Amino acid sequence: MLRLIAFKKVRIGRIAGQYAKPRSNSYERVGDREVLSFRAYFHSATTLNCVRGLLSSGFASLHHPRNWSLAHVRSPALRREFSQIITALGDALDFSHTIGADANTTPYERGGARNTLEEVDFYTRYRPHRSLISYILYHKPSHEGLMLDYEQALTRALPIPDRSKANGTKSDPRDHKAHYNTSAHFLWIGDRTRQLTGAHVEYFRGIRNPIGIKVGPSMMADELVRLLEIVNPDRESGRVTLITRYGASKIQDHLPLHIRSVHASGHPVAWVCDPMHGNTQTSSLGLKTRHFGTIVSEIVDCLRIHAANNSRLNGVSLEFTGELNDEGFSVTECVGGSMELGEEELGLRYQVRYSLRS
Repeated sequence: MLRLIAFKKVRIGRIAGQYAKPRSNSYERVGDREVLSFRAYFHSATTLNCVRGLLSSGFASLHHPRNWSLAHVRSPALRREFSQIITALGDALDFSHTIGADANTTPYERGGARNTLEEVDFYTRYRPHRSLISYILYHKPSHEGLMLDYEQALTRALPIPDRSKANGTKSDPRDHKAHYNTSAHFLWIGDRTRQLTGAHVEYFRGIRNPIGIKVGPSMMADELVRLLEIVNPDRESGRVTLITRYGASKIQDHLPLHIRSVHASGHPVAWVCDPMHGNTQTSSLGLKTRHFGTIVSEIVDCLRIHAANNSRLNGVSLEFTGELNDEGFSVTECVGGSMELGEEELGLRYQVRYSLRS
């Protein structure tokens, strides 16, 4: 993707799955025991530790693109296209090595400094049992701010970084504090919890983290502007990301008006397209799924609508997994795609423990 678009990317990973969900009761019974309703923070922390180890050990190194697996790709055309890309990438890196462009670079896993060829800068979703501001600054996790009791417990009043330098004063930066959610770097408000007078919006307006807002077809244009006024009254650039999730059949009806309304309000926002959560459908087998072609359709329409409205799409939110079984099948929850999966194959590795949400 970086090679094709020639723009620097920021990668944000909602890693470790949905390890907490709201329930009508705080506790549930499992056999003869009463336990907290669906909490698995240990699994989330363990998953993140695994990802951190992989990304800093050369697993994602651009020096070895030919080691990346294509076992799940059934389409000969897609396999051929990707092979051409990694061949060109490998040739470019080999040439750089030949002329000595990387002569003074020691791989990170051998004690060298971090660099763009050896590892990936990855913003990850993480729900730890305990967190520190130093962790946030260096590992930058992200997640939906859904469970307010959890988020509030990890909210701290902390010094605002570099405030004295930014305004040219010599005051002690410890005198200037703001509330930060220390469980994450970037949090977002879900489409179901964005009520203007709701607890989630009240919480989000009080923290200084960069935040996202999910925007669905039920969001009115004036409501969106009012929400921006609440969470970003000072119109701070970089504070708010709008994550649109309409569905391929509804994006044309809603996105243009949302773009025009936000532009007219003067609020600075980043736009991200979420083509996953508005495109859920039920297969003939009764399994909830998504079609890869529909996902691509919403992304393409989103790009077109932004261009037509003098705007720019700044990112895309996708859900995927690289897990394979012995037959080369990934988790089978979406039809189509590089696996050319049909509805009759959904049951091969359908691992959704809770229903896919639309």
